[in-house]
Amino acid sequence: MFNLLAELELDPEEEQLMQQYRFTGAVLVLSDPIDDLKKAARPAILLGIIAFFVFWLLVAFSFGIALGFLITLVMTGVYFKATREQILVSDLLRGGRTFRCDSIIELIEKEAFLQRISAYLRQVLESAKHWDTRETIVIPPLDPAEAKQAVLKRLHG
Repeated sequence: MFNLLAELELDPEEEQLMQQYRFTGAVLVLSDPIDDLKKAARPAILLGIIAFFVFWLLVAFSFGIALGFLITLVMTGVYFKATREQILVSDLLRGGRTFRCDSIIELIEKEAFLQRISAYLRQVLESAKHWDTRETIVIPPLDPAEAKQAVLKRLHG
């Protein structure tokens, strides 16, 4: 088992852009939270069942149910936070996020993936530097026959 800590380090200009455009809450990698929750619940339920039987045998049935349920809820949250696939910009700021990798191959793949999405975010920030400026795009007119064909093509797919 390997842990990979990923953290973004921003210069003052990038930090200012992050705040100006509220990028900290932006999603870098989208995943289905229901699938992530299902993956997190499986081992948590197993721990809850084990805790139930242990506390049932040691203390009482009702105590075992309550503690087993509590352990299941808490561990679902812990596993969800540790294994979710969705990555927010805020995850990688202020201390970063640790990713668990089960093999050296997965570690290398995750590191390369994080480098790619970080490079993508870097380019978004670079582009954001110019969002307040006005850009003029010249669109040359078509001759009448080409213009008519372009309109008809758009109308009829």
